[in-house]
Amino acid sequence: MKKEEAVESIEKAGHTINGLYVRAWDTALHPTEHGWASSIASAATIPVLSAASLGQMVGSAVVQQLPSDLFDSISNFGKPKKP
Repeated sequence: MKKEEAVESIEKAGHTINGLYVRAWDTALHPTEHGWASSIASAATIPVLSAASLGQMVGSAVVQQLPSDLFDSISNFGKPKKP
């Protein structure tokens, strides 16, 4: 895996988490539209999504600071070396 692919994958995960976070808040704040059970369940997922978002941000920051050659060496780990 290349560094650019890793950064793109982490950013995509961040967008997914953000979309779920927005939907959870919308559902939690509108129980008459979505039903009380769904609203309560969505409210329960908000702390989990917050933790996931924080983890994604930290992961993104770490990956962006790592040198590109580290990703190449990890991708080639365990493969036989070419003579």
